Amino acid sequence: MYLNQPLILLLEHLGVDGQYLFLLQQNAIAEVSTVRTCLPDASRAFSQHGLGASFRLPSLFQNLRSQLNLDLKVTGRPVIRHQLVDSCLWFGVTHILREIKYRARIPVPGSYTLIGVPDEWDCLNEGEIFATIFDPRTGDLLPIEGRVVVTRSPQLHPGDLQLVQAVRRTQLEHLRNVVVFPSKGFRSMPSMLAGGDLDGDIFNLILDPKLHSHYNATPASYEGLPDKVVPSPCTVDDVARFFVDYVKSDLLGYISILHRRCADVGSPSDDICVQLAEHASHAVDYPKTGAAVNFRDLPRPPSREKPDFLAAEGVDPTNHPAYYPSPKILGRLFRNVPMEADSMDEEEYLEPTAASVIRTALRGIDTTALDLPPLSQPSDDDLSPMRDLFEAYIDQLRTIAHAHSLSTYYRLSEGELVSGMIHARWTDRRRRQRSVAMMNIETQELAKAVRRELYGDDGGDVNEVVAQHDDDRVRRRGSFTRAYAAWLVSEEILESDPGAFGPQSFGLIALGVLLEMVKQSRQMVYGSAW
Repeated sequence: MYLNQPLILLLEHLGVDGQYLFLLQQNAIAEVSTVRTCLPDASRAFSQHGLGASFRLPSLFQNLRSQLNLDLKVTGRPVIRHQLVDSCLWFGVTHILREIKYRARIPVPGSYTLIGVPDEWDCLNEGEIFATIFDPRTGDLLPIEGRVVVTRSPQLHPGDLQLVQAVRRTQLEHLRNVVVFPSKGFRSMPSMLAGGDLDGDIFNLILDPKLHSHYNATPASYEGLPDKVVPSPCTVDDVARFFVDYVKSDLLGYISILHRRCADVGSPSDDICVQLAEHASHAVDYPKTGAAVNFRDLPRPPSREKPDFLAAEGVDPTNHPAYYPSPKILGRLFRNVPMEADSMDEEEYLEPTAASVIRTALRGIDTTALDLPPLSQPSDDDLSPMRDLFEAYIDQLRTIAHAHSLSTYYRLSEGELVSGMIHARWTDRRRRQRSVAMMNIETQELAKAVRRELYGDDGGDVNEVVAQHDDDRVRRRGSFTRAYAAWLVSEEILESDPGAFGPQSFGLIALGVLLEMVKQSRQMVYGSAW
């Protein structure tokens, strides 16, 4: 799980050491600093932050290291200097630093996010929980025991964090990757946590004792508003009217920000903040109850000025009359992160895609031992379909680049599309998130279509296709040949136009498929992918 601004605000209020929060932030920044110099670190960071997923960059970074023995800096291995990869890494670092600065998104070691379920065996006592973490990749089991903080977003009331006892019960040993709450007690424990319940709500477990408070604040009552009732059966018009009302009355974001403004000049336990926490609970339940929060019922902001940690991206609050430096831990954490990452290198690339380095590394693969075709020049019958595939790919990529740009005169760069983030500063973060989400959906479908052609399948999920045919010699060899031909087509285009838009990302998709075939072949022949 990750810390966020509301959670940090409550941790400070409950007595957690601010210096430890600084240490966690410093560790997060230090991890970011290695992303541009180490492929495994880049793979880990991109995977954790959901970057480059459409083009499978985390897997590609791992395979460049494990299958081709390449890395980003001199470490005893050949160095790959790929212009698009470097661009994606820079965009990724910038995105992660922005998340740390503007959202206080800081990873918490020893923490887990789990779905809550009830204790149907009635074996847990009040104040107890049960959880077992299972890692399907390694098969490891981690039984959770001892004092644990359990919470749920959005955390606005001091009682939304509860210190509980994690215990072991033989009746519950079969339950994994869920948190089991007791059925005993004067009140349901999930209801204490931001008014949660067990209909699919997700809860956070914090095991680190340095993030534990010394006491439990009394949880809010979180009494819901009465459901909206219509006198006659609902019609399509009622449903349409509800959606319109929901868009107009969705105040959760405003309430959350107003709560932080009030808590910054006071305390989360102040009456005004407790009132806002209750309004936030009602706003969360609005889609289920139909009962909206009335804007007129909300308190007024404490002042015209906002704390600096609420500044929009690109706004320097130190020179802006609308902001003041917050004395709380959120303000100090905000000011501790630089405004931007170091600027992107403007140096010239002798080869924009490090083609000679990659080609040399590919020649070092014993394709005969792996039962793969030799890396010889493909025939025109292999190259021609890949050229057609590239033309179709580039047309759609240009459309996506223009569709999600802030300006009609500007298109997104190839690095933004591949890394899965938009670099331009947006004052409306929710609008940026929606645009990024739509962009990634479209690039995911585009990249999946290209991979499907390379795998030689006319439908179905790519992962299912590979799993189904990974022992099919003809299929595997054909995929390897097509992927190599597609990579050569991308290099062919770049030779004539080094600055062309699209060939580099097309080449990365092809290279990713190529290395996956090598990895699968090594697993089949040697029992290990190295």
